[in-house]
Amino acid sequence: MPEPKRIGAEELCHALLLAETEEKVSDILKLSNLWNRRDVWRPYGDISNNRGIVGNQQSSPVAALVEKLVNSIDALLITECERKGLDPTNSKAPSTMQEAVKRFFNVKGGVIHGLDAGERTILAERIQLVATGSKTEPNYIIIDDGEGQNPDDFPNTFLSLLRENKTKIPFVQGKFNMGGTGVLQFTGRHSFQLIISRRQQDLQSADNKWGFTIIRRIEPEVGQPHSLYVYLAPDNKVLSFEAEYITAMPGKYPEVYARSMVAGTCIKLWNYKLPGRLKSIITLDLRYALERYLPDPALPVRLIERRQGYRAHTYDTTMSGLVSVIADNPNNIEPGLDTGTPLDVPNVGQVNLRLVLIKENVEDDRYPSGIFFNVNGQLHSEWGKDFISKRTKLDYIADSLIVLVDCTSLPARVREDLFLASRDRMRLCEERTSLEESIAEYLKDHQGLREANARRRQARLSTISEEETIKIIQSLVRFDPTLANLFGTGEKIKIPSGPFTPVEPYSGRKFPTFFRLAKEPKGGLVRKCPKNRTAKIEFETDADNDYFSRAIDPGILECKGVPIRKSVHLWNGKANVRFSIPDACNVGDKYGIKIFVSDISRVQPFESSFCIEIEPEALPSESTPSQPKFSGLVGIPNIIDVFQKDWQKYSFNEQSGLEIRNGEGDSLDVYINMDNLYLKSEIGKRRMFDPELLKYWFKYGLFLLAMGMLYHQKNTRETDDEKGSQLDFASISMACKGLAVTIIPIMCQLRQEKKYEKKTE
Repeated sequence: MPEPKRIGAEELCHALLLAETEEKVSDILKLSNLWNRRDVWRPYGDISNNRGIVGNQQSSPVAALVEKLVNSIDALLITECERKGLDPTNSKAPSTMQEAVKRFFNVKGGVIHGLDAGERTILAERIQLVATGSKTEPNYIIIDDGEGQNPDDFPNTFLSLLRENKTKIPFVQGKFNMGGTGVLQFTGRHSFQLIISRRQQDLQSADNKWGFTIIRRIEPEVGQPHSLYVYLAPDNKVLSFEAEYITAMPGKYPEVYARSMVAGTCIKLWNYKLPGRLKSIITLDLRYALERYLPDPALPVRLIERRQGYRAHTYDTTMSGLVSVIADNPNNIEPGLDTGTPLDVPNVGQVNLRLVLIKENVEDDRYPSGIFFNVNGQLHSEWGKDFISKRTKLDYIADSLIVLVDCTSLPARVREDLFLASRDRMRLCEERTSLEESIAEYLKDHQGLREANARRRQARLSTISEEETIKIIQSLVRFDPTLANLFGTGEKIKIPSGPFTPVEPYSGRKFPTFFRLAKEPKGGLVRKCPKNRTAKIEFETDADNDYFSRAIDPGILECKGVPIRKSVHLWNGKANVRFSIPDACNVGDKYGIKIFVSDISRVQPFESSFCIEIEPEALPSESTPSQPKFSGLVGIPNIIDVFQKDWQKYSFNEQSGLEIRNGEGDSLDVYINMDNLYLKSEIGKRRMFDPELLKYWFKYGLFLLAMGMLYHQKNTRETDDEKGSQLDFASISMACKGLAVTIIPIMCQLRQEKKYEKKTE
């Protein structure tokens, strides 16, 4: 081992920055006689038991990385605020992040998806995420020209925990003073994180020194039961040096350190633990993941690939979030189905809902499906497409539907109760239940979504032979009461009839010329509503479907009166506004309500008046007879053959068995993979059997087994605490992958046993 070598602070800083492996970093620290000296390492946050904080951050490496980018965005907003001569905590400073972007960066509406690609790229140069190292062990450098920090301020800013650094600044995201530690769980074996910073020289309290430190993880040892995160601070001070610039900015591919950085912050992470495909070139899969976790960032980020060995059309790209991807590709959206509403959720508050339905033939990894909850443009939680399928029965569009739920306007207390401080999960609480119910109700009630779902189902079922399916199933169940009971009393398959109905184009106006009550009586509208229901008021307009949900120049609908507006469904010239009836009301009460609709184009708003009269409570389910306790399935499901060319439509692969989807009303559609790997293998091996017989066994055997599992689920939910919960089609599909392996061998074996029994009788 070479003798320890003392080097200057500037030389040490550059050596660490240029190191491209964890081993090189530890060697530098060892050669500098810093590795084993506990006296030069200070606990992160001055908390000796900081593992509990660091280990309770983001569960995803992408979400943790996003926290670093969000901190850079915050730094730029604070910088520009101070350059305007404003105290960020003063009441004259912007009250929201959107307002800050509008005022400090001259961005219309304060949203970057309204900019063109070139304008976004210019902004993105101020925050860069650079990939270095190797393809298998990537390093990432985050560079911003935000405010930066003086060396003496590091312990109270970059290296602090649970302090109120940005709590009083309303237009930034970071509030908890711990999110930046999330990356330490994913940064190699030693959790190395290098921080280099210099305060912008035109800001107050700036000195001319660069400060730097490196964070590491000290593993558990005697007297220290948990890992400890520490940072380099000889004599309890962050190292510093004077220099006009450091060479930290990337040049052209593959140059990593080629251009000067004069101020701001540079953070380097080594051997970052991303899942396999996300380690690929930064402009593709990692970009898509970042767009998902930061769907509507206040400012864009420049992604720069500088690892050697890649061949690509471009090595640099701008990440502007999922919302910008949607804005840049309007032709990928189903006509009219970029819509939404302010949604008032009982006991929660108002969220802003935006629905975007991607066309079925668009195959692009940039469009995730599901429900995404955002605060200030950052993902805080998500529900997958299974929520849409189970709670709304919109199975045929669930794979293509993006629901963005902006929770920024919720009261701070509600956000605290809903979302964990890690900003990547939602608690199981009453507020979540209210959200689930309100969002599910809104989606189920949306005419445009129902029509799109029906059209896609109609296209899928157009080749089904109804007579053949009924004949086969009825022949199977005719002499078996168990199988007959499985399908209840229904006898018919529900298949859409008539030719495929094309989408009728609707041409709305960005700024409507009218918004009025539909079919208003001469004496005025009095809508009668049972006390335990919601009241729906219908309007007509020539507004675009996104009139209330778009970020730039949206329409505003205001109500005056006691009943609370719950939601607005705007679709192709019709707007249905729902009102929640007050709990403290009596039969016969009448409530006068006024609606005002305005936008930036109008001097006076559109105005409508009507009355809601309270009626006695409606009886539950009085129009439908109750089902028997152990009821069968409703009618004979549709059975559809799926072949390899259509696998992608159903997320099938060679091992898939079947998939169940909700059909029309209570009917079911069952898709069976007739190019299953094991089916084809059995046909090839068992040449003594007719291939059509093997296909018959596979198709109807798998179908009946799946229906048996579904029947069991249904009856279980009707007899225990899960009554009313949704059927789990996904678990049945997963089980059928295993059944697909064995069903033909079992059938063949049972057939042989049957022959043997006949011979011995």
